[in-house]
Amino acid sequence: MAMLINCDLGESWPLQQSGRQLEILRLCQLANVCCGAHAGDRDLTRVTMMEAAEAGVRVGAHPGYPDPEHFGRRPLFGIDYDASAIAQLVAEQVAFAQDAAKEAGLDLYHVKPHGALYNEAAANGEVAEAIAEGVRRVASDVFMLGLANSVMVGVFKRQGFVVLQESFADRRYTDAGLLVPRNQANALIHDPNEANQQIERLKAFSDTVCVHSDSPNALELLRAIQC
Repeated sequence: MAMLINCDLGESWPLQQSGRQLEILRLCQLANVCCGAHAGDRDLTRVTMMEAAEAGVRVGAHPGYPDPEHFGRRPLFGIDYDASAIAQLVAEQVAFAQDAAKEAGLDLYHVKPHGALYNEAAANGEVAEAIAEGVRRVASDVFMLGLANSVMVGVFKRQGFVVLQESFADRRYTDAGLLVPRNQANALIHDPNEANQQIERLKAFSDTVCVHSDSPNALELLRAIQC
């Protein structure tokens, strides 16, 4: 079975207003919709849910740290947030996404943590547990997306969720199977051929593949990996 393609969306008004967000939606099966915290705003979340309905795409919540200055990509666990605070922010953002989806005539299909929250959960079971707790408070019947073969996958499963294991077309991996930090020069993949080769290597243990909508050539990558 072909892997589902997922994209992080609802993060940029310019992307939406240019029409590129809808183009991206038409090339994926799952939309991870920003909840107005790490980027965008609540109106953009609602608009994105409407566009996903138009495109026939399943929608998920994409909760992240409310740190738009750093696009939610600055690690904050143990600094500004403990496990309890993470569970609360996840519950609040997922509940809002759930309401926005209903307004668009959709059911929330999945949850995928964003940015630093995702990367922390991939390596730290306490963060993953907090995310699972937050989701369970408001949407216990959704799928969870997690980095394939990482700590978070096992935690989400133990917490009773069905997990879609995720790989990345536009990010490089460390030897430990985690994502190379974005502040390193080799973190991103821009070449569609290299993206395809990476997916071929990873597809044996992946259910879904991600392309980030803020990658400058996201559309080119998406067209290249259609299968």
